[in-house]
Amino acid sequence: MRRLLLGLAACAAGLGSPARGVVIQTASGTGNTSAPADDPGWTNMGVRGVGTGVYLGDGWVLTASHVGPGDIELSGTTYPAVPGSTVQLTNAGEAGKTSLTDLILYRLSTSPAGMAGVTLAAAAPAAATPVTMIGSGRDRGAFTEWSVNQATTPWTWTVVSSGGDFAGYQTLGTRAMRWGTNAVDGAVVWIAESDLAPPLDVRCLATVFDGAPGSTEAQAVYGDSGGGVFVTNGSGWDLAGLILDVRGWSGQPDPGATPVFGKVTFAADLAFYRPQILAVVPEPALPFAPLVAAAILAGRWRIRLRAR
Repeated sequence: MRRLLLGLAACAAGLGSPARGVVIQTASGTGNTSAPADDPGWTNMGVRGVGTGVYLGDGWVLTASHVGPGDIELSGTTYPAVPGSTVQLTNAGEAGKTSLTDLILYRLSTSPAGMAGVTLAAAAPAAATPVTMIGSGRDRGAFTEWSVNQATTPWTWTVVSSGGDFAGYQTLGTRAMRWGTNAVDGAVVWIAESDLAPPLDVRCLATVFDGAPGSTEAQAVYGDSGGGVFVTNGSGWDLAGLILDVRGWSGQPDPGATPVFGKVTFAADLAFYRPQILAVVPEPALPFAPLVAAAILAGRWRIRLRAR
């Protein structure tokens, strides 16, 4: 399991420079760098330092705790964060899970003028539900095949020119906000992000990178943490997930930098965390934020800043 941070040391870690944009399975892998015709919330997606964030409305941003609060770039304009405004969400007392989870809200000092908020999904989307993913991870690089020795533990991967056991892509160091599509795979699951300090549990949706040729199918890579997963509700779009993590194959070299077919993207199930979010941030249809609830939350939840 690798969380989707980008902006790690380029050459030392073999990751390239900071990057944006879910990897997509079109012929060239480029494109999808402006809002789709049926726009789920393109302008609400911003570059948050080494990752991505979603502008929810009323001056509030949602992102991954491991990305952390701070300035966010929305539609080419940078908006500073209000120091000390961070609220870290919890797992609502779920038995056997960590108290805190890998999601934070924080407030901007200035709200983007004229930018509408988003609507949160009230229920987790069912299996096979189509989704649109928007994130700020690496651009796609060269198609690559690997010969994999599955008799070793972990598996041993060797790049080959053809006839490999597994295939996928390298990634580049260039950046461009990008959208792609996929579908929910199975029921919601709990994942343990054991590489965080301390480890954190998150209730998640999952998508699989099947590699359908020529499609806009998407896979998260470095930098997509905090990206949005949107579903249609019949009359518009709901924000159903927040991209957090990927799972690679055994021994796979740098899963966050090599989107291999069969990999899984995990996104927080925002329907589960929705009551906590709405206690702080109003949805677009609500006239104002419940300030009393926000004051209670500010005293009840531990504020946790995470610099990356």
